[in-house]
Amino acid sequence: MHDDISESELLILEYLWSRDTPAKFSEIMKYCCETEGKEWKKQTINTFLSRLAQKGFIIVDKNHIRALYSPALTATDYYQSLACKIIDKSYKGSLKNFLCAFTGQHTLAKDEKEELLDYIERL
Repeated sequence: MHDDISESELLILEYLWSRDTPAKFSEIMKYCCETEGKEWKKQTINTFLSRLAQKGFIIVDKNHIRALYSPALTATDYYQSLACKIIDKSYKGSLKNFLCAFTGQHTLAKDEKEELLDYIERL
């Protein structure tokens, strides 16, 4: 699976994650153009879908009158993988280095600190 995914591809993937069933092309087109206000042509959406399939992010089921599109992984799996890649690439694989960098610019509320400590203890 390729790491790089465009914002437009992610928009489509997030739509597919929000559904309980696979989506038809027409449903994806309607969502992108009407709900998200994109002025994309059919070919543009088809290109995004083709790229997502080539990268292994979606499954295209062509065993129906119209193709059906569904995510190949969950949102949780995608975002966990992305977080790990960021930590590996930017913080030499160190969660401690990441947390130091992140909290250096932010203050954590008491309940957030307790929640984080509880999580670390469970690890």
